[in-house]
Amino acid sequence: MLRTVLFIFLLTTSLSSPASLHPDKSSSEEKNLFINVDEIGIISISRDTVSSDELARYLQERLFKSYMGTGKMYNKILLIKPEGDVPEMVMEVVLTEIKTGQQRALKELCLQKHKDFFENISQRQQEKLKKQFPVLFQTNYS
Repeated sequence: MLRTVLFIFLLTTSLSSPASLHPDKSSSEEKNLFINVDEIGIISISRDTVSSDELARYLQERLFKSYMGTGKMYNKILLIKPEGDVPEMVMEVVLTEIKTGQQRALKELCLQKHKDFFENISQRQQEKLKKQFPVLFQTNYS
């Protein structure tokens, strides 16, 4: 009987405070998405290589899948490039594709959450999305 009570007590305390089981895991850790562009314009994100014409679609899917899986998104997009070695035209294309990917993910998110486009939802809902998903509104990637 004492064993059963002790077992139930231990089981309920471990279920009620899962954070205590993993004290090293911080919920405030930033989750960043690193986009690497090399000297010849090859784009890599984690272990994936992405062509510049597929970057917007890739980012849209990556950001939205992150939301669908956890209810959260990345905190930031960080663009990594060799200092001054990437042609300006390549960087313009990459930046345009990043912005397009953010806009597409925002559109998909708004349709999922509010059944309407970002422009058509209330100012309060827009501000809440900006606060909750800053990566979708980020303009500086360094």
